[in-house]
Amino acid sequence: MAIPDNIEFDLGQRLKLVRELNGLSQRELARRAGVTNSNISMIEQGAVSPSVSSLARLLDAIPLSLTQFFACDPSQEPRAIYRARDLRQDVCGASGIECAALPSEADGAHLTMRRYRLAPGSDSGPECRSERVGLVGWLVEGELELSLGARVFALAAGDGFYLPASQPYRVRNAGTISALVFAAQAVIAE
Repeated sequence: MAIPDNIEFDLGQRLKLVRELNGLSQRELARRAGVTNSNISMIEQGAVSPSVSSLARLLDAIPLSLTQFFACDPSQEPRAIYRARDLRQDVCGASGIECAALPSEADGAHLTMRRYRLAPGSDSGPECRSERVGLVGWLVEGELELSLGARVFALAAGDGFYLPASQPYRVRNAGTISALVFAAQAVIAE
């Protein structure tokens, strides 16, 4: 969809773009707001200017406040929501560890978020692993054993961890239920 350069000044075009970004047809917005379809069409074409109360009623049907409507730049909306179908799914060999990652193209961010599900008995392997970047994580469900060097830590749901870059580690689910971990790469700003 082409975005006009003067979108910040054209109320009708701004309304149209916001409506389309929210997946609403003119007919659906009119139904939700209790106005006619032609009323929305005339506003979007610039043929009429809505009163503040009329615009507020249209925006309530999206729902969006007047402040949000005028403060946002709809032409620069970043991708913020990733549906389950968008996640990259991986299984780490025969380890019993499943991984799903959010797409890494998220606005050039230096963050990759992953969700790990470790089946009972799963183990990252007898050899310690390490990552090129640090990892920070949170155990949401279940129990895990996390080996860091010569120490073994028992983690329970609600516990978190931080693994600096190149930190040797091993993770194992010795419990009887799956463990669910959310982890993000921790990139240190230079």
